[in-house]
Amino acid sequence: MADTSKLNEITKYILEELGKEFDTKFIQKKVKVGSKGVERKFSGVSVDSKIIVQICHHSGRTKGGSLPVGKIHGLYAKCYLMEKAKAEKKFIYFTNKQFYQIFTRESEGIIEGIELKVYEELPLKYQEILNEVIKGASDEMAIG
Repeated sequence: MADTSKLNEITKYILEELGKEFDTKFIQKKVKVGSKGVERKFSGVSVDSKIIVQICHHSGRTKGGSLPVGKIHGLYAKCYLMEKAKAEKKFIYFTNKQFYQIFTRESEGIIEGIELKVYEELPLKYQEILNEVIKGASDEMAIG
């Protein structure tokens, strides 16, 4: 099974770098969504709760060339929760440009108030970890 726990290292690195960019610290914490006080966790929330960040490590098309429909729908669910959360700024950062392009195209006019961005400044060691995890997960899907 692909060791996706390694993605936590990458997420932590990205949140530290974004903290420098936004002049804040991002922590993983639950945020109130909706009017009933339900709480959900996001990759990073600024200490003042004004910025919510979700890091998306999904890869692009399947080995067969199809759209990764399950990944798209899962991210729609996260977007729905982000839309319901109170924050001045909301971002999804993608570590895979192909999935960013797919999701941007598929979600055009559907999600609101969330800025979609590609995080392209990963150091080589993190890019190698990401590639390894994606390849491992992809190989498992081909076997299964």
